[in-house]
Amino acid sequence: MQKCFCFLLVINVFLNSCSAYKDKTVKVEKEINLDFPKISEIKKEEISQKSKDVSLGYFWGVSEEIYPYFRNHTFENPISYERPANNFVLRVDYFFDKKEEVKLKFYEWNDNEKIETPRDVFTDKFEEIKKFLSEKIDNPAFVNYEDLEKSKEETLRDDVKWRSKNLNAYLFCFKGKGGFDQIRLVLYKD
Repeated sequence: MQKCFCFLLVINVFLNSCSAYKDKTVKVEKEINLDFPKISEIKKEEISQKSKDVSLGYFWGVSEEIYPYFRNHTFENPISYERPANNFVLRVDYFFDKKEEVKLKFYEWNDNEKIETPRDVFTDKFEEIKKFLSEKIDNPAFVNYEDLEKSKEETLRDDVKWRSKNLNAYLFCFKGKGGFDQIRLVLYKD
């Protein structure tokens, strides 16, 4: 009986250590920087993390629903970086002005097609980000979760917003009946 228990324990440890998702998801604390340094400092940091510059090379914007103060600023062309892939492909867009002051950070977690990230990993990541921001900013000012099973829509969006005098955040997650998942986070200080 004891040999059987030991055998099952060894099998369990082996299977857990071989999990396709174990240690492949970077902790939120390492992905999200709540500070707003100058864009030159951000470039150095992204390069040191071996991020790939995926900037489009021209100006593009975001809607006022996502960032209500967009029209209050004159931005340079945004700079975008793709972080080294893990369970997700993380892209971070930085919007900054002529003085190199970053006004908006736009994070986007997408499926890593090489390992086909399952929906529950997206859900766990969304909740981890929500918890992190709630601890750092405060409780959310707005929360809306949509039920994919009960909806007639093919794609839904869960929304969480934080407002404080020091930092604002808008976290949203797209989920689709056809398997589409994506998490986005906008951080700004206005």
